[in-house]
Amino acid sequence: MKLNVQLTPSQAKFALWIELNTPYLMPLFDFNERSYLVDKVDNFLGVASHGEAIMARFVLGVWRGEDKFNFDFTEAASVLDRNQRQIITDWMLDPFWP
Repeated sequence: MKLNVQLTPSQAKFALWIELNTPYLMPLFDFNERSYLVDKVDNFLGVASHGEAIMARFVLGVWRGEDKFNFDFTEAASVLDRNQRQIITDWMLDPFWP
């Protein structure tokens, strides 16, 4: 992926984090504009699997620095696989904000 050189270091870290851990969420972001794409997010949340939607809500909350998308830890714990839960756990142990 070619990143916008205008990204802050934490935004670049976020973009690489998404590419590594949840590449299916990359189309939800426009890193050239340093934003998420509302229409694509709405569409994705309407068609994604339950686990993918949970991960999207989490990732979008990290990007925004707030829980606008109603991420639920108990739902995540009961639905996500071990790898997906580990992505969240690792972030919780060493959070960063883009």
